[in-house]
Amino acid sequence: MFAKLGGGITRRPLVFIFTWVVLLGIAISCAFFGFGKGGLFDRMESSESMSEGTESDEVAALTATSTHLSVTVVVDGVSVAELGADPTKAMAVVGALAQLGANEWVESVVHPFLFPDPTDPNAQALYSANGTGFVAAITLVEAYADLDSTALKDAKASVSNSIEDVQTALQAVFPDARALELSNTLVGDAINELVQSDLVRSETITLPVALILMIIVFGGVIAAGLPLVGAIVSIVIGLGAVWGLTLFISVDSFLLNVISIIGVALSIDYGLLVVSRYREEVARLLASDAPPLGEDGEIDTDEVVRQALVSTISTAGRTVSFSALTIACSLAGLFVLESEIFRTIAFGAVSVTVLAVATAVTLVPAVIRMLGPALVRPSLVSKVPGLKQVAQAMSDSTSDTGVFSRLAHFVHGHPWIIMTVVIAILGALAWPIVGLKPRTAFADYLPADKPVTQAYDIVQQQYPALRSQSVIIVADAPAEATVPFYQQLTTTDGVSFVMPPQPLASDPSRTVISLYMDVPDQVGQDVTDLVLDLRDGQFDTDYPILVGGNAALQHDFVSSLLSRAWIALLIIVAAVFILLFLMTGSLVVPLKALIINSLSLLASMGATWFIFSNGYLGMPKVFGIETFIIACTISFGFGLAMDYEVFLLARIKEYWDAGDTNDEAVEHGLQRSGRIITSAALIIIAVFIGFTFGDMVAIKEIGVALALTVLVDATLVRMLLVPATMTLLGHWNWWAPKPLVWVYDRFKIIH
Repeated sequence: MFAKLGGGITRRPLVFIFTWVVLLGIAISCAFFGFGKGGLFDRMESSESMSEGTESDEVAALTATSTHLSVTVVVDGVSVAELGADPTKAMAVVGALAQLGANEWVESVVHPFLFPDPTDPNAQALYSANGTGFVAAITLVEAYADLDSTALKDAKASVSNSIEDVQTALQAVFPDARALELSNTLVGDAINELVQSDLVRSETITLPVALILMIIVFGGVIAAGLPLVGAIVSIVIGLGAVWGLTLFISVDSFLLNVISIIGVALSIDYGLLVVSRYREEVARLLASDAPPLGEDGEIDTDEVVRQALVSTISTAGRTVSFSALTIACSLAGLFVLESEIFRTIAFGAVSVTVLAVATAVTLVPAVIRMLGPALVRPSLVSKVPGLKQVAQAMSDSTSDTGVFSRLAHFVHGHPWIIMTVVIAILGALAWPIVGLKPRTAFADYLPADKPVTQAYDIVQQQYPALRSQSVIIVADAPAEATVPFYQQLTTTDGVSFVMPPQPLASDPSRTVISLYMDVPDQVGQDVTDLVLDLRDGQFDTDYPILVGGNAALQHDFVSSLLSRAWIALLIIVAAVFILLFLMTGSLVVPLKALIINSLSLLASMGATWFIFSNGYLGMPKVFGIETFIIACTISFGFGLAMDYEVFLLARIKEYWDAGDTNDEAVEHGLQRSGRIITSAALIIIAVFIGFTFGDMVAIKEIGVALALTVLVDATLVRMLLVPATMTLLGHWNWWAPKPLVWVYDRFKIIH
């Protein structure tokens, strides 16, 4: 199949290029213009639920109000004491707030000055605890919810302008006054804007850096640009596919960064392997005893290019295709998790994986065919003093001996020592993972420098009755029947404030009780323990209760992931065993790969937690690693590790099949693939580090985690641990039961 594909590409390269251009044009139209349905960035959302069907999700649904029809105005820099002592200033403030009610989209405005009795608890709840401000609650007209995207944008701007007018009027009385807007919609917009800005910033940094490094690796601009062309095409078409997905389900904005991370990493991996193998095949043909000749007796460069391409697609093309299949299966494990955010991430990641390998085995070879021998000729870059030596050290290997074969030979001489030292290092890196705390906190995604975040922080710190509840309880009983339960909650250790029982808005026969704990981490263990105590019946109630809130959401989210994690792991294990068996004919190699790759992932996650829990290397200090970042890192990291495993084993097996001894095959295979692995790893690490320059903590976490995964895997694991274990196992590396030998002979994958 791959030989036929190579033949088709060499005969009709323009057909393949034109097809990709058409797909790219359609994707750009979808992602950026949307055919009247809004572009991709306009259709992005922030997840409201991360664990569908759980108890916390049910509580969230029951207590949800029409939050899209409400806006909170947080006024700061106003002396409440002066307002009480100076009626003139009080009237000026009331007059400023009256401007809000005049807006056509505002139905009502509630503020503390509407209450005849200033000591009314409802009025007091609207004043800040430190006496420097108050809040006003705006209810928007119902028609606001039915506006199309264009009209909604205008309506938002109208309300925001009215709030700015209030601030201007307040500053005439209190010069330091601020009127900050806070709403769920505004918070979601701020998060989406942060995702977009981080995406632009990271790509602005990573793509130029990747290009420079690939110019050094290949010693030329043309060869270096081909993997990046594949990356850009696969990412943009992937964005178009996600736009199509938004027509059917809500898609979290974080998915854009996932597509970018996976698209760049895999496109570079696959593009490097394909281009390097092509140059290796060209060198082999030119150095052969019978190179392709033209009618004039000279070497036929066009025929050299054609044969080299067919051979490249038949070998490297087959390898990257099956590697991508394994990665796609690893990522597909996210589909079985009980969370829509993981299903959308899986869709985007699998899509861009397929696109990355498709561009590597069709678009890149087609462009190579059109360029002809230009890709083989020495580049002007290779003549730059200094760069020539660097390029020679990192470029394609056309010999079976060199730095990496000597490294493998050294490992053969000391396998036990090297294996022990490497495992000890991996263990030390992994050790901090025993204290790793999964975290799911909405506030972690808020951009620090935005007014909406400042408003949110003020509410959390100064308005106890309005801040995010630590725990929300829905009791299946009327409010008056829950008074003893409420009184019991007020005397519970760690609870600082409990809202009196209120009838549930959606069902007045039930009651909602909100309580607050004065702890630094509202999703920490103290709050989680209270959630579990409530659910376990530690409180005396004779009616059913449901327990929700942020800590409950985090607990339910983690529990839902763990309940299906074994299925995801089973998918990954099956994919690895099938692929590596079909590549090597061995059952030992897949088992060893699973163990070694798991050690690599544990080491990288342990090191990541060590960095973020202490705030090292300029990273923010955090209470825990975002739960879905852990799951994504395991899935993505395992896929990238498998990439390097496949690249290395494919070449080792090639030499084993050619008659080399086990140690010779390892030496020659490492020599042929070592430069590609280390070069790709260097570039991808630079790409992942680029994502840490964004502002969103979750993106920093996944950038650091994946950079460490690649660093550990491409150095300690591929260069040292794999050769050491293969030395110790000897010919047992290639063992399989006889009944499976026929299966391998029938379906084997040959690089």
